[in-house]
Amino acid sequence: MSHDQQQRHPIEAAEAPRGPAKRILVIAAIVAGLVAVVLGMLVGPQRQALSAQVSGDEALAARVVDAVGGHGGFRSVVVAEVTPEGTTWAGVGKTGDGRDGPAPTDETLYELGSVTKTFTASLFADAIDRGEVAAEDPLSAHIPELEGTPAGDVTLASLAQHSSGLPRLGPTFAIESLASSLSGGNPYGPQTTEVMVQDAAAAPVDPAQGPVYSNLGVALLGTALTQAAGAESYPALLEERVLGPVGMESTSIATTEAEVPAETTPGFLTNGAATDHWWGEGYAPTGSSTTTNINDLSAWAAANLDGTAPGVTSLEPTAQFAEGSDIGWIWQTTQVTNPTATSNPTLTWHSGGTGGFASVVVLDPESDRAVVVLGNTQQIVDPIAIALLTDAEVPDLGAQGSLLLWVTFGFALLASGLALLFAFRSKAALPIVNWLLLAASGLVSLWFAGPWAAVGGWAFGLALAPALAAVAVGVLRSPALRFQPKKLAWLSWVGLAVVLVILVATLLVV
Repeated sequence: MSHDQQQRHPIEAAEAPRGPAKRILVIAAIVAGLVAVVLGMLVGPQRQALSAQVSGDEALAARVVDAVGGHGGFRSVVVAEVTPEGTTWAGVGKTGDGRDGPAPTDETLYELGSVTKTFTASLFADAIDRGEVAAEDPLSAHIPELEGTPAGDVTLASLAQHSSGLPRLGPTFAIESLASSLSGGNPYGPQTTEVMVQDAAAAPVDPAQGPVYSNLGVALLGTALTQAAGAESYPALLEERVLGPVGMESTSIATTEAEVPAETTPGFLTNGAATDHWWGEGYAPTGSSTTTNINDLSAWAAANLDGTAPGVTSLEPTAQFAEGSDIGWIWQTTQVTNPTATSNPTLTWHSGGTGGFASVVVLDPESDRAVVVLGNTQQIVDPIAIALLTDAEVPDLGAQGSLLLWVTFGFALLASGLALLFAFRSKAALPIVNWLLLAASGLVSLWFAGPWAAVGGWAFGLALAPALAAVAVGVLRSPALRFQPKKLAWLSWVGLAVVLVILVATLLVV
C-alpha cells in the first residue's frame, strides 16, 4: 500500500454515508403530506351538522332549521314549545351512531345533564314546605359526617344559590375526572355518595369568592335532602316527590352502568367521536346520570309555568348571581338584551350538558311560554331556545371559543412545521425526534380541542401533514444522521425531557 493510499484510507473510513438526493426527500415529504390530508378528511375529526331528517311538527322543525342555519356542532336536536294552547315538538337531524340515522322523536332518550339541578331545587323548596329542612340549616345538620369541617358549616340556602364558597368539584375528584371529561369517558362512575362526602370533608370553603357554580354544592344539597326525608336514595326521593307527581315516566337516574337505558341515543364530542354514557351515584343530584325525553322535559316546563310542579317557589329569585342575573333555588333569571330580538323578556332558565349532550329549559312566565331543547353533541343549545322565544338571531356558534381552538390548531401546525424543517436541516436525529414529540402533543390536543364546529378533518390533516412528512424525511435521512448534535448536545437532552413531560401531560389530560 502506497503512502498516498495510507493517507486516504482513514479519511474515506470516516466519511458519513450520504443521504438521499434532496429531490427524493422533497417528493417523499409531498407524498406524506398529501396522505396526511386525505387521512384527516377520511378518519379525522368530523364537523357535525344537522341533516335534513325531521320529525314532529313541520312548522316548528322549519323554525329550528332556520334558527340553526349553517351553524356546525350539532348532530340532532329535539325541541318542544310549551304555550297556553298546548305543547308542540319537532326533531331535526340524525340519531344513532352511524353517519345516517333517523330523526329524533318525542320519545328519544337523551342525557339531561345539569337541568337535573332544577329537580333538586324543587325537592329543596318542597322539603322547606314540609318542615323537613330550613333554608339556613347548616349542612352538617343533615350530613353528620361533615360535622367540624368547613363544608359542614355552609347553609343549604347557600348551596342552592351557588354562594357557599365550595369549589366546583371535590378537590380529589376534580383531578381524577379531568381526563375522562375531555376524552369522552364517564368521570362520575367511581363517585359514590360516601366518596363524595369524604371529598367534601377535605374541600376548602372560601365565602369571599362570590357566586361560583358548584356541582359539589348541589350534590351535597341533594344528599342532605335525601337524609332529611329518610329516603332510601336520591333517585327514590326524586321519583316519589317530583317525577311521579309530574308524570315524567321516561326520566330515570342511573347510579350504575346497568341502569343506563339501552335505548339512550349516543352522544358525541365536538370532534364527532362517540362518548360513553354517564352514570354514577355521588353527583346524581347535579345531573351526572339522568336520561329523559322531550315529552318529560316539556311536562316539567309546563308544570313550572302553571304552578303545579312540587316546590315551584324554587323559581323565585332569592339573590343576585351575576350582573344582570338573579338566582332562586338553583334556577336563574335573566332579562334578554339581544338587539336582534323582537322582545326582551325576563326569562327563568337552566341549561345542562354531559360529555356528549346538551340541554336547556327556558321559561317566559310573563307570556306563559317555554322552550326546551335536547341535543346529542357538546354544542350548547341555549341560543336555539332564545331564538324560538324571542325571534333573536342565533350567534355564530362555531365561533364561540374559536380563538383558543384556533390557537390549538396553530400550535400543532407550527410544531409540525418545525419538525419538518429540522428533518431537512438537522445533522442529528435527536432534535428531529424532539420536534416530532412536540408536534404529537399538539396534534393530540388539536384532536380533542380543535375548531371542529367550524371546520372538518381536513384541518387536522393539514396540521398532521408536516409532521408525517418529517417522519418520512427523517427515516430516509437516518443512515446519514448522527444521534445527537456535536455541539450543545446537553441542550437537546433537556429539550427531550421537556417535550416528554408535555406529551405525557397532554395524554393524561385528554
